[in-house]
Amino acid sequence: MRKIIGFAGSHVLYFLADRVDEVMNKTGSKRLFPVYRKLLVRSAEVENWGGGGGAWGPLWAKQR
Repeated sequence: MRKIIGFAGSHVLYFLADRVDEVMNKTGSKRLFPVYRKLLVRSAEVENWGGGGGAWGPLWAKQR
């Protein structure tokens, strides 16, 4: 159950970060960058809490 929650939570946070990035690109504003960064960090933290395999799993697997 924990892995499912970690997987879903990580993807949701990553999706929200992507939407924030899209807004920043369209408006040319960097004021939302702290929110964007926090969403990405929380996404990785939730994935780690759940045991891995979420949105960041393939990225980390390539670096090891």
